[in-house]
Amino acid sequence: MNLSKTIIAICLVHLYIYRSDSFCQTPDSLSVSIPIEKGIAEQVNHPNIKTVQLNRTDLELTYPVILLESEDVLTLGFDDLKGGVVNYYYTFEHCNQQWESSGLNAYDFLDGFEENRIDNYQFSFATLQQYTHYAISFPNDDVDFKLSGNYVIKVWEDDNRETPVLVKRFFVREDMVAVNGDAYRPNLLPYRNEFHEINFNVDIRNVDVGAAFDEIKVTVMQNGRYDNAKYNVQPRMISNNLLNYDIDDLVFQAGKEYRRFDTKTLKFQSDRIVKIEKTGGQYQVFVNVDESRVYQKYHYEKDANGQYVVHADLANNNDTESDYANVHFVLQYPYMITSGEVYVFGDLSGNQFTGSNKMTYDFDKQQYTCTLFLKQGYYNYAYVVKPMEGNYADFTYTEGNSFESENDYLIFIYQQEFSIGYDRLIGFHQVNSVK
Repeated sequence: MNLSKTIIAICLVHLYIYRSDSFCQTPDSLSVSIPIEKGIAEQVNHPNIKTVQLNRTDLELTYPVILLESEDVLTLGFDDLKGGVVNYYYTFEHCNQQWESSGLNAYDFLDGFEENRIDNYQFSFATLQQYTHYAISFPNDDVDFKLSGNYVIKVWEDDNRETPVLVKRFFVREDMVAVNGDAYRPNLLPYRNEFHEINFNVDIRNVDVGAAFDEIKVTVMQNGRYDNAKYNVQPRMISNNLLNYDIDDLVFQAGKEYRRFDTKTLKFQSDRIVKIEKTGGQYQVFVNVDESRVYQKYHYEKDANGQYVVHADLANNNDTESDYANVHFVLQYPYMITSGEVYVFGDLSGNQFTGSNKMTYDFDKQQYTCTLFLKQGYYNYAYVVKPMEGNYADFTYTEGNSFESENDYLIFIYQQEFSIGYDRLIGFHQVNSVK
């Protein structure tokens, strides 16, 4: 009898630990610095604006980084579900390393017109959802950049300049320093199995630097995300014009490979799509019911690190012939997570936390659910928890973390230009955790 009671007690303790939100280690519990994002944030401020993408014109799945005074071009595209033609205008603002306005006048950093109208638009064709697709490529004949650094592009309607419908960030860089580095499995035991450590060197011999610790600033990003970016990373040591950033706690949650689904066709079920319906004049697409991968062994599967590509089979123009669908996500989970809120995360949600990508919990079915209105294409996504006391995506409870995961890490090197008063982007380097 006593033995039975002991066994029952042990089982109850294990059940409590399993259900406790403190069971999984979070970045805070491991003393990983998660900054509070400030400055001019990326945003979409109108429900009719969908599928906002900013990429290199020549390379679709790339990050929005271009070289100053080069042939590099970025393209911003978006859809307006209102249809028709709207007078949209755009402008640029120069920012410092942490995305606060530099306070420079437009003529200091722009060559050309400060404000321009978006003249490139096309109407959707043969789609259930009618929309107008707008696109801007820049630099262009109307405007170019004089300075390197962080930039935002702001788009507004008619005379509403103070209330932009969307804001996107991008980078204009120079090649003034040599950056060499890599992403490793961490050395410190608390991080070793679930994080990536970023180590790198910066050669500043070709830059006139007075006090490197004060003038040189570094940002490190994972997969183009801003929620967990590291700002003002300091070198461990400086020797012979070489800044060494071999820092044990410069680490990121490794996550696991992103989940995926494919809606390039809406005529029949594709991989990971269990059902497609047409109701109320719209497509309804049901993705496979997902499960937590926290306790699943790591499995490599090539992904796009959270990005997506708009594409429709047999379309001559993917921008205007790709339709929209309500995509239904379901995450099977045995209990409601109380330490934060669960979101569908990735470029499909702008890597942000909004009401549209927040999931709701069904106690009867033990499921988190969410529906997003998405354009046809190939998508990556993940389920993440936004902690109550933070504004970053935590993969710990839903996806798990493995040092074997494949991620991109972007290293930005800035010099604070005191004579003009702006943060000059003097170097950029991209590394991958498995390449």
